[in-house]
Amino acid sequence: MYLRTPKRYTRGQRRSIISLRWIWLWLLTPIIVIGGWQIYENREDLRPRVEQALDGIINNAESSVATAMAPTPMPTENPEIRLVAAEAAWQRGAIEEAVNIYNDVVEAVPNDVGVHYFRTLGLVMDGQLNQALSAAESTVTADPYSADAWAIRAMVLNQIGESEQAIPSALRALELAGDNEENFKTRARAQAYLAEAYLNVGQYERALSTVDRALEINPDSFEALHVRSRISQYYLFDFESAMKSSQAAYDLAPNLPYLALETAILDLREENTDQAVAVLADMLELNPNNTSALYWMGRTYFVSVGDPTQAADYLQRCIVADPENIECHYLLGRAQMRLEQYASAVESFERTIQLNTTSARHYWWAGRAQVVQNGCPGALNYLRQGYEMAKVEGDSQLILDFEDQMQSCQLFVAPSAESTEDPNATEEPLEEPLSEDENPA
Repeated sequence: MYLRTPKRYTRGQRRSIISLRWIWLWLLTPIIVIGGWQIYENREDLRPRVEQALDGIINNAESSVATAMAPTPMPTENPEIRLVAAEAAWQRGAIEEAVNIYNDVVEAVPNDVGVHYFRTLGLVMDGQLNQALSAAESTVTADPYSADAWAIRAMVLNQIGESEQAIPSALRALELAGDNEENFKTRARAQAYLAEAYLNVGQYERALSTVDRALEINPDSFEALHVRSRISQYYLFDFESAMKSSQAAYDLAPNLPYLALETAILDLREENTDQAVAVLADMLELNPNNTSALYWMGRTYFVSVGDPTQAADYLQRCIVADPENIECHYLLGRAQMRLEQYASAVESFERTIQLNTTSARHYWWAGRAQVVQNGCPGALNYLRQGYEMAKVEGDSQLILDFEDQMQSCQLFVAPSAESTEDPNATEEPLEEPLSEDENPA
C-alpha cells in the first residue's frame, strides 16, 4: 500500500509569471511572416538564383560519383616496343611497314636522330620524296651537330634534283664527322652522297675521286658502292664494273629496295629479264606500294616481255600509290595505246601533261592519242608545244616524228634539216621502244 505524501517545496523555485518561450515566439513570428511575404512577392527574381544553386549542388554530386566510378587510366605505350618492331621490319626489307611505325612514334622521340634518319631513308625508298625532304629537315632539327643528319639531308636533296644544295650539306656532314676513326662509316656515307652530288651536276672526275675516297675509308659502304655503280654506268660506261659494284652493295644490304632495284635495272640491260622480274617481285611482296618497283615491273612487261595487259596492271597500281607519278601515267598511256584502249590513253596522256611533264616525247604521244581517238583538232596544241620542246632537246628522230604528224594533220611546219621524208607522207611512225631518257631512276 502506497501512501500519498505531499510535495515539498524549497525556497526560491517559484515559476516566473512571464515565459521566455512566448517572448521569442512573438518576436520571430512577424519576421518569418514578413520574410515569407517578401519571398513570395519577389519569387520571379529569386527563382534563377535558386535554380543555379541547385544545379551547382547536382553537378558537384555527379562529378563526385563519376570520379569515384571512373576506370583506371591506361598506361602510355612505351615507344621502345614499337621501335623494336620497326627495326625488325626494316631488317627483313618491309620498309613500308617500318616507315609507318616510325611515323607513329617519331613525335614520342623527337630528338632521336636514328629514328628520324631511318624514317627519312625509308620515305626516299618508298618514293615519297616531298615527305622525305621534310623528314630530312626534321632530322637536322633533332640534332644539328649530327653528321648523319646532314648526310641523309644531302641524300634526299640528290634524289629531288637539288644536288647543288646537297654539296654543302654533305660537306657539313664531313666537317662534323671529323677524322675520328669511330666515325668511319658516317664519313664514308657522307663522301658517297657528296660524290653522287658531283655526278649529278656533271663534275664527273671529282665524283669518281670522291667515291673512291669513300671506299678507302670503308670498303663495305653499300652507299659508296651504289654511287660507284652509277658512276660506272653514266660516266665510264663500264657496265660490267657497274654490275659488280651494284651486286656488292646489294649483298651487303639486301633488305634495301633501292639497291635491289639497281641490280634489276642492270639485269634488264643485259637482257636477264627473268632475273629482273624475280628481284622486282620480291621487292613488291614486302613493299606492295613501292612506286619505283611498280614502274619498272610495268616497263619490263611492256618493253621486254611484250605484255601490255600485265604492264597496265602494274602501272595502275603505281598511280593508285602515287597519283602524281608522271612516268607511270605516261607509260600506262603507252600500254593502253597498244591495247587499243584509245579513250583511256587520251586521259592518261592528258594527265601526264597536267602534271607539268618536261618531256617532248610525252607531248607527241598525247597528240598521237588525240589523232587516233578524236582527230587532228584536239592534237594541234600538243603537237605545236611538243615540237618546240623537241627542238630544244635536240632529238632529231623525235623532231622528224613531230613534223610527220603535224604535216599529216595539215599543220604547216618547215621541215627540219634532218628530214628526208616525203612531206606529203601520212604513214604513222612505228611505235619505238622506250628510249634511255625515259629512265626515271
